[in-house]
Formats: sequence, C-alpha cells, structure tokens
Amino acid sequence: MSRAIKVKDQVYLELDMIRDKGETFSQIIERLLQARLKMLEALNMLEGVLRYEQWKQKKLLEGIKSKQAVRSG
Repeated sequence: MSRAIKVKDQVYLELDMIRDKGETFSQIIERLLQARLKMLEALNMLEGVLRYEQWKQKKLLEGIKSKQAVRSG
C-alpha cells in the first residue's frame, strides 16, 4: 500500500540530493528513520555512560571525604 505525502520543495530537493542511484523516496525516508533510531540508541548509551561516570565520581569523592573525616576525627 502506498500513500501520497506533501513535502515542501526544499525538502524534496534535499531528499533528492541524498538519494542513491535507483533509490525511491520511500527507501530514503526509511534509511533516514533507521539512522535516527541508531543515533537515539547511541545517545541513550552515551547518557548511561555519563551517568555512570558521574556516579563513580560521586562515590570516589564520598570515599575521600570519609577517609579525611576518619583522619581528622
């Protein structure tokens, strides 16, 4: 089943510029959607890594403060 969609002239031109030889507009859109999904997955993974690093840094600082309190107490 196919559907007709409207796009602005500029959008059409941009899609046409990135189109591979023999590729349909549906295939272009599908490729872009897949790339978007991969980017979102990568961003989620990066966010997890950053949160882990922040947690690790917080625990390290807590350990340092705890040792300093024991030494001065």
